[in-house]
Amino acid sequence: MNGNLSTQAYWRQLREGNTDALSALYQLHYVGLINYGVKLTGDRDLANDSFTAVLLELWEKRNTLPDVTNIRSYLITCLHRKMLHEIESGKRRNNTHLQLNLDQEAEWSHEDYILAIEGNDELSRCLTKAFQQLTQRQQQLLRMKFFDNLDYEHIALECGITKRTAYNIIYDALKQLKQELKGHEQAIGLPVSEMLLAVSLLLIFQ
Repeated sequence: MNGNLSTQAYWRQLREGNTDALSALYQLHYVGLINYGVKLTGDRDLANDSFTAVLLELWEKRNTLPDVTNIRSYLITCLHRKMLHEIESGKRRNNTHLQLNLDQEAEWSHEDYILAIEGNDELSRCLTKAFQQLTQRQQQLLRMKFFDNLDYEHIALECGITKRTAYNIIYDALKQLKQELKGHEQAIGLPVSEMLLAVSLLLIFQ
């Protein structure tokens, strides 16, 4: 298959029943989506299993797939929902990093967050200011978790602390960021949640 085809072309061919197109989409988006899943949950196996399940479902529903323009965002949304389902069902409850508030986020998909966050100068300003108010230790561990993609065990080893301490520092930092942003929800135009923080931190660390 022509490697120069656009993602949209592969998506169109997938809808037409081309198995090579499914393979191409897998190769194009595997690294990015797995990294997203690991950064969100801290569970690489969950991310891999969920991405595989998403691809199988896409193939099964190929005849009814929508005509989307942002394929990556669509795949991220599918992956997010699949992982959320796995977490909520209890299969991976003990391995997850973020305990997502399902009721609060029911009306917002991951794609909604991506589209709303990009170009949101007020959110960027507020989050940057809130991030600067964290201790250097909190900033360091957040970067290691969300940018360097390290799990708690490796963070603990790098910093010479226990795994529980690493978890507590990151948890407290996220809680503080959430509290700081709560007062700016109207200006930001988005509901402040763990999901918003996770996606936003990934963007500002890039």
